[in-house]
Order: sequence, then structure tokens, then C-alpha cells
Amino acid sequence: MRALNANHPHPDNDPESPLPSPESLRICRYKLIIGHCVAFAVPAILALAMVIFLAIPALMPPEFGLDLESSISSSNISTVQWNIFLSIKNPSKLIAVKYTHVKLLLSFGQLPLPHHLVIPSFTQGPSNVTTVPAMATVANINDLSAKGLVSALKDRRDVTINIEVKAKRRLHLGPWWVPMFDAYASCMDVTFMASTDSKGVGHWRILEGTLGCTIDILTLLW
Repeated sequence: MRALNANHPHPDNDPESPLPSPESLRICRYKLIIGHCVAFAVPAILALAMVIFLAIPALMPPEFGLDLESSISSSNISTVQWNIFLSIKNPSKLIAVKYTHVKLLLSFGQLPLPHHLVIPSFTQGPSNVTTVPAMATVANINDLSAKGLVSALKDRRDVTINIEVKAKRRLHLGPWWVPMFDAYASCMDVTFMASTDSKGVGHWRILEGTLGCTIDILTLLW
């Protein structure tokens, strides 16, 4: 009877119990690898989506143009009033843009003029077209590079000006304003037609409507 009641080894401790098959071990290993991949893939995908979200608006260049209201006036040969109206279109339908340090560099012929126009900082909403003025009165024009302009103003001839636009940009992403590539554009061969009012003050206005400016893509990306 004692022999019949002897303790038998537990099946789990039985040396003859079957071991896990290589196939089941391989499946467990694959599951472990897949779990680690998923754990790293989700943050990586989110980070990539954020990079793309930032990159697409940054690579969408704004559209610059000169408005018909832009003009030059001169009451005497030593004083010139610049009234340049810059038109800017935000191509993004979702993101606002803040412009700072906006400058207009002027040149007559191949020679740069000794002064430039400055536009105060402003914010532009999504898909918005904004027209901003750049005005300045320049007196005592006697720089050598401006002699050709002085001569044209004196003779009441049409004046052709080249305008370069430079501006810093920030995109509104959530609570932050994120710096992006600076914007550069060239408005070449802008012709102002001469006229004189009843008081003898000379006026020059753009011959046509809004004139488009060319974005300098290489400078934008640099």
C-alpha cells in the first residue's frame, strides 16, 4: 500500500515532458521584435510628420508684387518722395506669417541708390493678400550713383527702377513663432511714367497694374 501511495513526480518536473518547439520559440522572438519596433516606430512617425508639417510651409514661397498705387514724386530736384506699395500673398491656407526687417533696396540702371525703404513688422493671416506701404522722403540727392535718376527727374522722363525685397519670416505653429527661411524677391525694370500736376509737382506712377516680383529660390533656401 505504501508503494501505491508513493509520491509521483509533478508533470512539470518530469524530465521526459516535451520542450517548446523551435517554431514556438521563433514566434515568441518575432513578437518581441515587433513589439520593440512598434514602440520606436510611433514616435519616429510622429517626429517625421512634424518635420513635414514644418517643411512644407517653409518651402512655399510667398508671392510679392508692386501695387498700382506705387509712385514717385518730386517738388524740386533735391527732394524725392518714394511711395512704394508692396503686395504680399501668403500661400498657406492654415498658417499665419509674421514679417520683420522688411527692406526694399532700390537701384537705377546698374547702380544701387544710396538709400533703402523700410516696412514695419506685420502679421499676415492664412491665404491673405496684404498691401503694405514703404514711404520715404529723400533730400539733397547728390550721390554719384543717383546722378542718372536726378537727370531723369529733372527732364521729366519715365523712370525705370529695380527693387529688391528682403524680409525675415516666422510661422505661427501652435503657441510659437518659428523662424523660417528669409524671403528674397526681385522686381526688375519697374517703369514709372512721368506727369506733372497743376502745381508743377512731378509725379511718376507705374504704367500697369500690380507687377509681379520673382522669388529668388536659391537665396531662399540658402
